[in-house]
Formats: sequence, structure tokens, C-alpha cells
Amino acid sequence: MVRSIQTETSRVIISRMEPGEDVLETIGKVATEHGVKSGHLTLIGAISGAKLGYFHIGANEYRDFTIDEDLEVVSCMGNISTVNDSVVVHAHMIVADEAGRCYGGHLMEGCKVSVTIELVLTETTADLTRARDERTGLNLLNIP
Repeated sequence: MVRSIQTETSRVIISRMEPGEDVLETIGKVATEHGVKSGHLTLIGAISGAKLGYFHIGANEYRDFTIDEDLEVVSCMGNISTVNDSVVVHAHMIVADEAGRCYGGHLMEGCKVSVTIELVLTETTADLTRARDERTGLNLLNIP
């Protein structure tokens, strides 16, 4: 059964990341600094290497892979929620190399800004939280 809620946008925060910053870590810092606990995010820019992941269902764990070269962030989207009042960033990123080959996956720590990242964070009025799912061990979005 699909679970859904309706919410409204309360504000939009636009940030520009600097070279060397970790993308995932900085999204969390921006959300925390602005008091955002629920929202949607998009970003574009360039990174000096990517660390992306995927959830291996059979092993019930995240596995990651690294691309060690300059990459263009073609698309990145995700959401902001909380677990026990701590901000959680859940995002997926697609990056392209100089030949246009694309790689995608779960955004992991280790993606460093090379030139810039432009982040648009849309805060919502919903109280988005996560709760542990016993089947997967993941903190899944909690929609009553």
C-alpha cells in the first residue's frame, strides 16, 4: 500500500558550496544551520571524485564504489528528515565523466566539491521522520 501525506513549502534555501567541501556533510550542515528538519533537495555542480552506494538486499547492507576523477554532477535529489531529532540527508546522485559516461547511486560521504555545488533546499511543513524497519534494518521514511 502506498503511503502519502500532503505538505506545503515553507521556504527555500539556496547555498553554494566551495572547493574541498564534502557534499553530503555540507548539506547536513546547511539544513542544521537553517533549522530545516523536513524538505526536498536538488543540486548540481562538479566534484573531484565520487563515492556512491547501493543497498544490497540480500546482505542487508550498503555497498559503495568510488570514481576517482573529475566529474560533473548531472543530477542529485533527495530529502531531509530526522531520526531522534538528528537531521538525516537521503540523496541519490548521477555524475558524468569527460566522455559522458554516467554513474549513479546513493550519495555517500567522500564526494568533494571541485569547482562549486549549487544546492536548493526546499523546506516543507510536514514533520518528516524516519523509523527503523526490522526487515531491512534501515531507517525508512515514517509516513503514518
